[in-house]
Amino acid sequence: MEEIIQNIHFTNIWWAIAVPLILMILDIFTGLVIAWRNGDFKSSIMRTGLSKKFGELVYVLVGILTKFALGTELILYFTVGYICLMEISSLAENCDKLGVKIPEKLKEKLNNEKEN
Repeated sequence: MEEIIQNIHFTNIWWAIAVPLILMILDIFTGLVIAWRNGDFKSSIMRTGLSKKFGELVYVLVGILTKFALGTELILYFTVGYICLMEISSLAENCDKLGVKIPEKLKEKLNNEKEN
């Protein structure tokens, strides 16, 4: 087991696709659970969300293409970092809606919709 852990390298280009993709899948899943629990699942909202996720993956692919075409990883790091930050904040919002307690200050910063 120790040998496996020592041989993991996160510099592989596939991590630039895998990490945002895993976060997106978790975000979609938590969103579906919230919609199911609240009884307001709408396929049109899901299609809109999935099209946004597709657009985010396109940004990752553009970053990968610029890495190979221009020899710079800056755009790739920026796009992957930004998408991961977006997905993590969305996951925190979704977990808050599912009842997982988060600090009030963080909750104020994350939630972009006002609750009445």
